[in-house]
Amino acid sequence: MVKLWCPGGKESIAFNFKGGGTTKKQAISVLAVLIVALTASHVCMGALAGYEAYTAWEDWARLRLGVESGLASSYDRSGGNADYSHYESPMGLITEDVNTIVKTIEGSGIIYRFWMPHVMARRHFVVRMFFDGEETARIDTNSTAIMDGAFSYFAAPLITTCAGGQVCYEPIPFSQSLRIETRNKVIPPWANHHYYQYTYHTFPEGTTIDSYTDQLTPQQEQARSEVVSLFNNVGQHPAGNSPTAVDVNVPATMIGPDSSITLASLTGPGLIRKLNIRMDDANDVELEGLRLQVFYDGRLTSAVDASVAHFFGAGKERAAYRSIPLGTDSNDPNDGFYCYWPMPFRQSVLVQLCNATSVSIPIDSAKVEYEAKAIDRRMCYLHAVENSCTKRSGQIYHTILSTTGRGHYMGDLLYVQQDANSFYMLEGDDVITVDGTTTQYGTGLEDAYNGGAYYNWVAKQSDEPEGVCPRSAIRPLNGILYVHKEDGIARADQYRWRIADCIPFSSSIEVNVECRYGITGSQWTSVGFWYQLPYLLEDLNDDGNVDLLDYAMFAQQWLKSNCGDCGGADLTGDGQVRLNDLREFTSNWLAGVE
Repeated sequence: MVKLWCPGGKESIAFNFKGGGTTKKQAISVLAVLIVALTASHVCMGALAGYEAYTAWEDWARLRLGVESGLASSYDRSGGNADYSHYESPMGLITEDVNTIVKTIEGSGIIYRFWMPHVMARRHFVVRMFFDGEETARIDTNSTAIMDGAFSYFAAPLITTCAGGQVCYEPIPFSQSLRIETRNKVIPPWANHHYYQYTYHTFPEGTTIDSYTDQLTPQQEQARSEVVSLFNNVGQHPAGNSPTAVDVNVPATMIGPDSSITLASLTGPGLIRKLNIRMDDANDVELEGLRLQVFYDGRLTSAVDASVAHFFGAGKERAAYRSIPLGTDSNDPNDGFYCYWPMPFRQSVLVQLCNATSVSIPIDSAKVEYEAKAIDRRMCYLHAVENSCTKRSGQIYHTILSTTGRGHYMGDLLYVQQDANSFYMLEGDDVITVDGTTTQYGTGLEDAYNGGAYYNWVAKQSDEPEGVCPRSAIRPLNGILYVHKEDGIARADQYRWRIADCIPFSSSIEVNVECRYGITGSQWTSVGFWYQLPYLLEDLNDDGNVDLLDYAMFAQQWLKSNCGDCGGADLTGDGQVRLNDLREFTSNWLAGVE
């Protein structure tokens, strides 16, 4: 017999069972028990402020249970290309000078990103936010004040201007609800073109979040200062040095045609902290012909498979750059290209370079830094996929990522080129579908990468850091590595990392960008990065099924606290086994059982 006691209650729920196979009758009985318990549940998680999403480096790889992402944007609801001046209310393309509701969000959550084109942000669009059903706005300002760093404690480097766009990464938390309002304007010469994007997360019921105030607590001040340091020190490891880390070094070597070399073959559990590859004098053919591949736990299918050029954003006149997780120009010149994405593994990991060409390719050196350590069940594995397409007549989307499973999307590099002296290819929107529902619809390709006005080549703003018509613009979370048009060719290479504003998915995700505005024959290549759980979290005995045997193991840990991962039963990672874990356990009940 196993028993479950409801916290705060006097009665226990008992269930008798014997080991063995799962029958329909047993399954129905167990589900009935769980449903009764869930109806009395209330989840309580730790308070969130938003900054920790950047600085808790290992947590970049940890599953986001119950977290949902959203994007409030001005995209054309009719499916057309008028991606401006659309709101939650009133609906339709608004052409009058009138008050509007941008978005109403229910539940607890955090806005992680607010973006506008520079030319629009400086036109003083109202930004008004009402928290938790209040009738008075706690944030009552305008886009110019926010994006110029003149509002509250909002300031650089969490606010930046980049290639025609302006973005604010100051987290804006809300406890129960948030209503964002603005006022549509009629301003020549672009009339009422109000473009905007707000990226946010909502959290499971019962999550404790303190709503925004214009003053940070001492703890929040410290958390913000750590994020500022992270942004100001790109090229250094986000988690700093580790005294227990071990380096696997590969000296200069020649990789033969159609052959591979091993950078590291490790037995787990463990965590790769850093990956470096030096190819100082490599040409574009070598950078594109050498592929980085990563295999986990003895699997024959690689979880990471991309050319060195496209994985790191190297070569082909692209700017040397430093971003938080990836770069081609680290602080240590001996490191070369760097990857700081945390890469946990349970059983084993194999990292290799594969020469896909018919000639030998040299590397100057390579290094894999890792730690042997326990990996809890909520740690996901890093994946990266390279996709390329030549646009066909009538093609609407280039697919960056399409996968099934459970995890969260972290961003991408996108490379676009066409034989036409026009940036009209950048009119395409990013469209992201999570678990079968489209949750994010953008307003333009350069907007998705925090730029604007075709990267400041039109509606030019002369006061930007890189000036008008920049060839590149590098920031910690986004940037353009190369953008130019001349001699009948237009090209744009860009990146954006969604570290705090990652996109969780429970069963599937599709990340697409519209290529419909590129000419037929235009070239689209991307590398999408995401974390994915390699097993069913609720399969506590690792037999491939979630059944009564797992239920028994879960029940034996019921109401325990401070017990590590509590035999895997602490599914939410809050250090205890309570009804929030029970809710998660039931979400995949009988998965894997016919």
